Amino acid sequence: MENATIRVLLVDDNDMIRESVTAYLEDEGFTVHSFATAEQALESIATHCPVVCISDMRLPGMSGEEFILKAHALCPVAGYLLHTGMLYTLSNELRAIGMTDGDVLSKPIHNLSTLVKKIKHMAAVGRLS
Repeated sequence: MENATIRVLLVDDNDMIRESVTAYLEDEGFTVHSFATAEQALESIATHCPVVCISDMRLPGMSGEEFILKAHALCPVAGYLLHTGMLYTLSNELRAIGMTDGDVLSKPIHNLSTLVKKIKHMAAVGRLS
């Protein structure tokens, strides 16, 4: 799958992180839709199911975990990643939708090529084309 056909949704309330990760992924050729709130991201998912969703854990309004569970209900074929600056252990609910410890990425990601590889892998084993 070519990068341009891989739709990535990013939700992070930190403008600098959201903008820099979005710019990097777009430079890598991905189609990226980024949002500052989970509610905005959920509206987008209802219309366009992404291949991969990347969510911060601490968001205004709802946690990243709550967002992923709601997003999964709307788009169960997408892959989901948590991007967090806190120590986090996956809940049983997230494990039940197929997430693993490898789907939790620590902030900051010093080498964004790691994220690119993860997205490509999710798309390849993927659920959506």
